[in-house]
Amino acid sequence: MTEQRKAMLESILRLSRKFFEAMKHPNNFGTDRLLYSSEIHTLEMIGKHPGITVTELADRQGISKSALPKLIHKLIEKDLAYRYQETGNKKNVLLELTDKGRLAVQNHFKFHETFDSGIMQKLNSLTPEEYLFLNDILQELEQYIDQMEPQE
Repeated sequence: MTEQRKAMLESILRLSRKFFEAMKHPNNFGTDRLLYSSEIHTLEMIGKHPGITVTELADRQGISKSALPKLIHKLIEKDLAYRYQETGNKKNVLLELTDKGRLAVQNHFKFHETFDSGIMQKLNSLTPEEYLFLNDILQELEQYIDQMEPQE
């Protein structure tokens, strides 16, 4: 591997670590409770799809169904979401946001408008060809990571 390629790999890894660090700190998003990244992104998905089931939520977030009950319980406990049973189908448990949950999601969107604007400004400076090339590389890297076996 050439020195330039090693330096690029190090930059990608450093960027991913910095992004992870920035996103792991909780924020209240205008509510009286601190919310972690997994919580606010789950609220965002529920807000985009009112009446979503746990299975649909897991699929849309790309996480296992078993990871959600504890998270959903926390959101309900924090009065950010509620669950109810579908009329005529007691098997399906549906999820929706409370007013406080909607407020958190609105403030999360505002946070991303600010956070994302710097990144978008840089992406907007790319030519269409550069953008397509970078997008292809990022998608291939994501697929590579998705295919990796977890190390125990």
